[in-house]
Amino acid sequence: MSYLLAVKEILGFAVHIEERGYEFYVEAMKKFPEPRATELFQYLADEEFKHEKIFRKLMERDGGAAQGEPDAEYQAYMREFVKAHQLGDKEAVNAKLARLSTLGEVLDLAMGFEKDSIVFFSELKSAYGRGGDGAIDTVIQEEMGHLRRIFQMKQALAPR
Repeated sequence: MSYLLAVKEILGFAVHIEERGYEFYVEAMKKFPEPRATELFQYLADEEFKHEKIFRKLMERDGGAAQGEPDAEYQAYMREFVKAHQLGDKEAVNAKLARLSTLGEVLDLAMGFEKDSIVFFSELKSAYGRGGDGAIDTVIQEEMGHLRRIFQMKQALAPR
């Protein structure tokens, strides 16, 4: 019998995404220190840190070894899926942030990250397949809330 991915691997991918998100929002705060932006980016960095802790807790609780042989094709798919997430490559994210010159551009990039996270965590939920405590559902809902907050700030910046 084969397994898709060990729970520990799946949750490890989630931790990686949250760590990169935290780093991005901290760097965005440094680049755009105006109060409204700092408040938003600090909130988002705190949220990424909170999500990382949720996934680490799940790893501790459910991180046992999977039964059977790994499904190499699915493992490769998930690794590429993580790389395809805009936050998957730290150097690429830092390079993108360095090239951006306006807060609006950074907000667009952040919205892309949040959308990628919603898709990633939805896939994670189906692969994880436990859903007992609803932690992944909670994170998905929070990511959707982040997207709304970023969008609202972007609208507030738009000329009228």
